[in-house]
Amino acid sequence: MRRRAPLLFLFLFGLAPVSRSADAVSIKIRQVGLENIYNPGNSPTLVSFDVRNNTMQTIPISILLDELSLENYARSVTTSIQLPLLLSPGEERTLRVPLQIIPGDNRRLVIYLEARDAHNLIAGRTARLVGSKTDGQIIGLICTAPELCRNIQQSILLSGSPEEQTQKSKILRMVQLSAPPSEGWAYAVASTVILAAPIARLSEAQREALEIFLRDGGTLVLIEDQIADGVSSNSGANPASGRLSFSDSNVLNRNLYFLEPYRTRSPFGKSLPVGSGHLVRLPSVTGKEFLLYFRPMGFSMSTPEGIRKQFPGSAQELQAADENQSTWLMRRLGTSFQFPSFLEILLWMIGYLLVVGVVNFVALRRIGRPEWGWLSIPAIAIFTSVLLYGTSARHRPRNFNLDDMVVYRMDNLSPLATADARVRISSPRRSTVEPIVPGDWVYSLPRRGFEGMFEGSVNPGSGSAANVSGYVLTRSWETSLSLRKWSFTELNFRGSRRFAGTISRDTAGRLHNDTGISFRQAIVADHADVYLLDSLPAGAVVDLAQVPRRSFSKETGRSVNRLPAYPGPPFRFHKPGDERFRNFSEAEIKQMEEEWDKLAAKPFSLIELLRGWSPNGDDVFAETRAVFLGLSDQATLGSSLRDESPDRKSASLMVVTFGTRP
Repeated sequence: MRRRAPLLFLFLFGLAPVSRSADAVSIKIRQVGLENIYNPGNSPTLVSFDVRNNTMQTIPISILLDELSLENYARSVTTSIQLPLLLSPGEERTLRVPLQIIPGDNRRLVIYLEARDAHNLIAGRTARLVGSKTDGQIIGLICTAPELCRNIQQSILLSGSPEEQTQKSKILRMVQLSAPPSEGWAYAVASTVILAAPIARLSEAQREALEIFLRDGGTLVLIEDQIADGVSSNSGANPASGRLSFSDSNVLNRNLYFLEPYRTRSPFGKSLPVGSGHLVRLPSVTGKEFLLYFRPMGFSMSTPEGIRKQFPGSAQELQAADENQSTWLMRRLGTSFQFPSFLEILLWMIGYLLVVGVVNFVALRRIGRPEWGWLSIPAIAIFTSVLLYGTSARHRPRNFNLDDMVVYRMDNLSPLATADARVRISSPRRSTVEPIVPGDWVYSLPRRGFEGMFEGSVNPGSGSAANVSGYVLTRSWETSLSLRKWSFTELNFRGSRRFAGTISRDTAGRLHNDTGISFRQAIVADHADVYLLDSLPAGAVVDLAQVPRRSFSKETGRSVNRLPAYPGPPFRFHKPGDERFRNFSEAEIKQMEEEWDKLAAKPFSLIELLRGWSPNGDDVFAETRAVFLGLSDQATLGSSLRDESPDRKSASLMVVTFGTRP
């Protein structure tokens, strides 16, 4: 410990907040998180920094961004990032990078930035201590002026009873966003963003980032009198209910204002589900709707139940969207290794014992040469092992395999989709591979614990989520992975994509595919029926009244004691009550498990994605009227392996939810 203290002092002394003027490259950290407020966890945290070339010549550099533990000899505690750059004389750039900050003892962790030149010599460096973890909910404020942000903050904190005000002062952390991020992932640390500034002041990228934040599970609050973009300020239409009530329409074909299709359907002060998040419209900061909406953020025992229910998720028995669609696609459509089953191994052992018994105890004794058993037994064992190895290896890969499965989630009112992607790399031999993924996808750290057990059950003895210690980020995402023979590893990514249009239904009951991509399989499900569309080319128009349909309750409700289990609905749904759980008979359980076991011998069908859903359509479609599922070979991730020509298996699943009528 005595030796460690001076080492830590020297390390921190050399890592001043701003690089020394004598450095060839100066680096300055602008912010970490939203205005230096963040919450460590699985979400990426924005790290923004300036890089300047202080020399009079063009220099290539490589910047290392990492989180280090000072108590562990400055070792990395997260996935480090390298950014190759070419800086002109005197050039300065501002870079924004998603870093996965790992929580820990904040006094012993630093965010470290280092620039190295072409000779791998340090050209500049800086560091910042990881700040205190922000407890509670983070609310981002985008305002016309600081005074307006202060008024919003005071209105939120002073609304409600004294107990509610005290609770809100403890759990809420509000921050003014002077420069709203242009990346949707940068808002991941916030639970709510309040927009009280003219839309015209935001760039197209900033608007899209707010919509991505909304679709990824955030709450976006719009102060209508501050937005000033011309959208009608009425309370919105109250959508009528009805069977298979998809919204229509061709509103996407004209120039829209910010989130106009949702704002015209959302009454003031009410929460409208959009993707995994919620959109809230309030007429002004001083109106009663503002005070009533933000009161439940600090609800206490004295808060009326009616006010509690208006807040998204406060008293609603809703489950979050299931994220296992990509896992199921990879299992059914990706590369998998076939290992000998227990029955096959048992039959081989029985055959081996029979041959050994017949040869050594019958044949050799009959010819009077029992001593030859010293040679025949090992010879038979070796011959059997070679046969068993050859038989089990006949299904092994002869080439590298690269599989990518993407799940897009969108609705019928916007062509913008959020996406989860999974990449599987399979190796025929012990090797080091270098996967390359487009740089607009954000790498997600693997979830430990249950997922590791889950992956092992899919392909026993094979690999699971990749252990990525660092990657290179340019226009592409690149890393290096070591694989054993006959093994695979997986990478997870998140992103977004704006399609040419969406899936919509017109007033005549016809379904329009305006996405710009073709689907080789497509189905539509509502609380009563499943419509089988077969293939659906780009631009196709289908009359749902003319297509085959099946009963929703008969195609759902499977419960199997298998891993992986059938995925659940990819949208929010009601939890079924205890009285709605079915007591399956032994015959029903056996039939469902046999159905699951036979899937490997059958081609993939989108109906499989419905089997794990509750058979009660009213529970499943509590917030969503209907859902479209389309499987395509287009709009995939586009990953590759450096210096390799792998065999590829790619597919994309589009999930389009329908919430309201036109």
